[in-house]
Amino acid sequence: MDKEPTYWTLEEQNLFERYLLDGMDAQERTDFESQLQSDSILNTKFLEFKELFRTIEEDGLRFKLNDFHEHLEDDSQIRPLHTTSYRLFFRVAATIALLIALGGIWYFYNPNSNERLFNAYFTPDPGLPTVMGNSDNYDFYEAMVDYKQGNYKTALQKWENLLPQKMDNDTLNYFLGAAYLANEEPSKAIPYFDRVLGNAQPSFQSEAAFYKGLAHLKNNEVEAALKSLEQTSDEKGRELAKKLKD
Repeated sequence: MDKEPTYWTLEEQNLFERYLLDGMDAQERTDFESQLQSDSILNTKFLEFKELFRTIEEDGLRFKLNDFHEHLEDDSQIRPLHTTSYRLFFRVAATIALLIALGGIWYFYNPNSNERLFNAYFTPDPGLPTVMGNSDNYDFYEAMVDYKQGNYKTALQKWENLLPQKMDNDTLNYFLGAAYLANEEPSKAIPYFDRVLGNAQPSFQSEAAFYKGLAHLKNNEVEAALKSLEQTSDEKGRELAKKLKD
């Protein structure tokens, strides 16, 4: 399983930055190091931040040094580089590298607002009670067992096999959409929710509108998400719609 990405708050980034750039006094530095020893989570975050910071700092410094030497070579009179100037240059280069690093960190590790809202409001539909004794719907409920166990791909395969004979079945279409969305395939989920909502009196109208809105939000289609969420009577859906409008 892939390692979960680490998220650093702005406060943590500032704290790690000041430590790595010697911006702390002796007492603060000692306190911070003690905190790292007692807080394993903070220590893990710091080490991962430090690793990325050093990597990008080296690349940034290498670029600045090459550029600096090119200017020296172009100068007709080579002047000595005083210690004070060198230290100032090194600090400036490191600071530039940090800014580049923080920009990259924020872009790659911090999910956008739509993604955060999706994660906050999405939970897979819990599914229907599995009545396995009903032979007419045995295949449907067998797939429902897979769905409720989180085996979405297996459930999808079984439900897709049933679809040619039940194209207009609201329940089947709704759970196909729910399974695709739970399987992180929002674009495939939307047409099934549309089939449900396109019927005159759909059995899952409010639910389909809510999850269709979440599918559009997952795709960063905010206007389409709002349009769908306005069709739901679900309290969470109305709350989410309000946040999207704010």
